[in-house]
Amino acid sequence: MNFLTSLNESQLKAVIHPGGPLFVVAGAGTGKTKTLTSKIAYLILEGMDPSKILAVTFTNKAAREMKQRVIDMTGPYATSVWLYTFHAFGLQILRKHIAELPYGYRPNFTVIDDDDQKKIISDQIKDMGLDLKMFSVKGLRNLFSLYKMKRIDDFEKTEEEKIFLRYQSYLRESQLVDFDDLLLYPLEIFETIPKIKTYYQNYFQHVLVDEFQDTDHIQYCLLKILGEVHRQVFIVGDPDQSIYSFRGANYENARFFERDFNAEKIILDQNYRSTNLILQAANQLIQFNLNRPAAKNLESDKGLGDAPYYHHAMNDFQESFFVANEIQRLHQLGIPYDEMAVLYRNNVLSRMFEDTFIKSEIPYIIYGGISFYARREIKDALAFIRLALDFNQDFYLKRVINVPKRQIGQVSLQKLEQKAKDLNLSMFKAIDYVEVTPQAKKGMQDFKQMMIEIHEAFLDMESLDEIMALLMAKTKYIESLREEGDDIADDRIENLMDLKTVFSRGDHYYEGTFTEKLIQQLDQISLYSDLDQDVEDINRVRLSTYHQVKGLEFQAVFMVVMEEGIFPGDRALGSSFEIEEERRVAYVGMTRAKQKLYLSYADQRMLYGSMRHSLPSRFLKESRIKTEDNNDREQINTSSKHMLQTGDHVLHQIFGKGVVIRVDSDIATIAFDFPHGIKKILESHPSIRKVKKEN
Repeated sequence: MNFLTSLNESQLKAVIHPGGPLFVVAGAGTGKTKTLTSKIAYLILEGMDPSKILAVTFTNKAAREMKQRVIDMTGPYATSVWLYTFHAFGLQILRKHIAELPYGYRPNFTVIDDDDQKKIISDQIKDMGLDLKMFSVKGLRNLFSLYKMKRIDDFEKTEEEKIFLRYQSYLRESQLVDFDDLLLYPLEIFETIPKIKTYYQNYFQHVLVDEFQDTDHIQYCLLKILGEVHRQVFIVGDPDQSIYSFRGANYENARFFERDFNAEKIILDQNYRSTNLILQAANQLIQFNLNRPAAKNLESDKGLGDAPYYHHAMNDFQESFFVANEIQRLHQLGIPYDEMAVLYRNNVLSRMFEDTFIKSEIPYIIYGGISFYARREIKDALAFIRLALDFNQDFYLKRVINVPKRQIGQVSLQKLEQKAKDLNLSMFKAIDYVEVTPQAKKGMQDFKQMMIEIHEAFLDMESLDEIMALLMAKTKYIESLREEGDDIADDRIENLMDLKTVFSRGDHYYEGTFTEKLIQQLDQISLYSDLDQDVEDINRVRLSTYHQVKGLEFQAVFMVVMEEGIFPGDRALGSSFEIEEERRVAYVGMTRAKQKLYLSYADQRMLYGSMRHSLPSRFLKESRIKTEDNNDREQINTSSKHMLQTGDHVLHQIFGKGVVIRVDSDIATIAFDFPHGIKKILESHPSIRKVKKEN
């Protein structure tokens, strides 16, 4: 058992624990996976039959990696360990026993995905003679999942219950199960068929659970049943990293486990990731949570390191410039781009940093998401605008002619495209001549009239700030998103609102008529999108929400937009439970950092098209620690708040090459070649980009 020698004292204590229920409270970066896999290997080498060991985790990737680790430590004998995700374990049970349920299932049932669910729900609505437009299919899918997993007794609306009952009947008649069924049906089997429950209670001699803080009510019920006889239950998790309540994770499961099993507790607080001043700040922050079933203080042997940097910017521009400048400085010191991450609370907050990184030529990737300008709703909105400027833009017409739905099918669109080619007209003009179904013809004509109205409204506009309000009113796009009931409909709507910010700033950036300014703005966005697509998928700064990077680590982490009402968000301010979860999200962010941690906020921020005056997040004050060299560390240096510095070489889209003479507030004084001379320009102006000095 050579692997035991690599364990620290707490890890070893957990691995060789003599038996009985054990709660291993594994803090961030403390080697929880190593501890759990070592426990499985130890049980096998002590003589336990691997097939009598059940270990469950949350992703297939984690399950595969954990099983391979165990095999590496013990040999191929360990392949018979039951190491699955919760859903994969449920599938194993159902393949053997689903016929025992009174629903007519056979062992060769099929598991359906989300898209299959939505198609089935849609078909049931049509078969019932109901108007499909009156329902959000995605919303119903989510509602049915909530109904199942929370075991709610009834629905609020009669129609919803009828559709649900038809949906369930269809699944059973068609030998189909959805993902929720993979957990619910095994639980139902255990609760209603004693012989099967008893068999598995006696069959498994040890049950181990990874990432226990992410378990929901149904998963805990399964764990409780499987472990209540032998009580050899080993769970690993960190309540301080419980941040998935929106997915159903039950924070109280940690208390339930201690109560139901009278479990012992071992705390892993030896951190192998971060320096100690970062850990001290994280420890101090999380202590403000009063509801902590397993408190701990992380420490490491990596020395004190640098204290977290707290940056106070006057506005969102300066915050993004500060981050960009600091990333460039760290990169010059040898930190790879992919070892740096910029973390924010909501996806909509990425845009300002994307814009600044593009101007600063910093390669980046939206981790777990897509670029602001590549998002569906943004591309749709920009397509409407481009088409309103020029009706000959067939490419953009094809994107949005059926957005929102206008009963224009693919066949009708193909006929329109062909008619345009035959008559040598734009597709927009060909609408008057194409022969399609009456419904499609009406949809096309309504679309054409709407676009003419938008075009005419543009002719009377003076400010780019007016565009999004007009566009959303005419297209009814936001209403259509709400009707879709998409899981991320709110995010999409927020992104559209923030597109207003882009145009609002364009009023100050560009000169000329409304149309000239709008074309310049659209051209700049096109450059952004193209540049983003051309960057190779290596060595890029990660832009991400906190939830996407849980489990990852970086040499440098920037926690940005740390402002009240954003992080913590407005919705959390009235609930102590939600505030504590928000604080746990911040804790997760801080513990991603290995060497450098930055926390920043701005007094003013343009968000959703309007100027927002903000207060610093309470999490800044709560995490601030005192250091000997600086009792209240604020900014790294005053010069870093500007993107441009005296002596920088720049390239302007019109004026060409220039040298920065000075920077006052947000204004850069730049000397350009003859005949342009000296100009004063906003340093954030999109027509300027910093370039390397020519030798």
